[in-house]
Amino acid sequence: MADRILEIGGYSAGFAGRLFAQTGHQVTRIENSPGPAWASQLAMSLFLHANKRRLQVKRDDLAELAAQADIVVLQAETAEAAEAFEFERWSTPVKVVITPFGLTGPKRNWHATSSTLLAMGGYSQLIGDAGRAPLSLPGHYVEFQGAQFAFTAANACRYAGDTNTIDISLYESLLTLGQFTTVMWSCARRVRSRHGSDFYWVVPSNLFACADGWVYINTVPTFWDAMAAFLGLPELIVDPRFADNDLRMRNRAALHDLIAEVFAPLTKSEIRKRASEARVPAGVVLSFDEVLQDEHLAERGFWQAVSDPTGQSYRMPGLGFCIDRAVRRPMALHSVETGQRS
Repeated sequence: MADRILEIGGYSAGFAGRLFAQTGHQVTRIENSPGPAWASQLAMSLFLHANKRRLQVKRDDLAELAAQADIVVLQAETAEAAEAFEFERWSTPVKVVITPFGLTGPKRNWHATSSTLLAMGGYSQLIGDAGRAPLSLPGHYVEFQGAQFAFTAANACRYAGDTNTIDISLYESLLTLGQFTTVMWSCARRVRSRHGSDFYWVVPSNLFACADGWVYINTVPTFWDAMAAFLGLPELIVDPRFADNDLRMRNRAALHDLIAEVFAPLTKSEIRKRASEARVPAGVVLSFDEVLQDEHLAERGFWQAVSDPTGQSYRMPGLGFCIDRAVRRPMALHSVETGQRS
């Protein structure tokens, strides 16, 4: 049975609402000014808000709309801003509140952007070249990751029949995804640092040039024998310089030179074929046009048609999961309704 979702807020609430809309729930979005985006407002609306009812109403009407919903997703700039909605009084069974730092704690009313949260969460320190300024992640990674936690937790409450208020901190959402970084410190007292495209801690894991582009290989220790076969260098298996990952780390420059020599005359297509035959993780770097033409995504029906209010159709990404092989059907972005309560 489809739940009724009320969505209030910016890109995090919007992405949570998108997940609900894509999985067949009835989503009502309260229109607002979500702030600067990495794409045009039309692109963001098509991506986030297709198949939602979009309302422009006064804040005084929100309690009535919330009373009709099974789940409310509310995103605000601070805890204080969220509390100003008086969501505690709403009778909705499941209320999800998304803020930068959560509803409690000394930072609860700090203002933040996705870039400042990435910096505070340690991500910026890990991205970029050694000895140069750190970089940040583009796009709305922070907001969308928090939204996935919101979607998952809200569905868990509904499945369990619980009545709850779910407090989502975008800052903490980021930190929960840093498992490799924290585990390395906890177990080996190793602090990750910037090494450009070289993953550094698992060798070889880096970008390499080939005849018509670039390829990335990622070699955890269990793939080492297969990787040697993939490279056409079976002698590497018994080379004492590369006997284990610690030695490969120590002799990375020599190993990288060998790999670069193998890849230089090969095309992306040839490398992909060899990687598939050797069953090793290797990814050729695709242009955006090549991604759009990817045969795997096409066969799985990943792309969806989304039309705007004029009927113009656009191709948009679908979900990263499929339930019972359901067909991804075309969707539509509806016009905003004004002054309606139900």
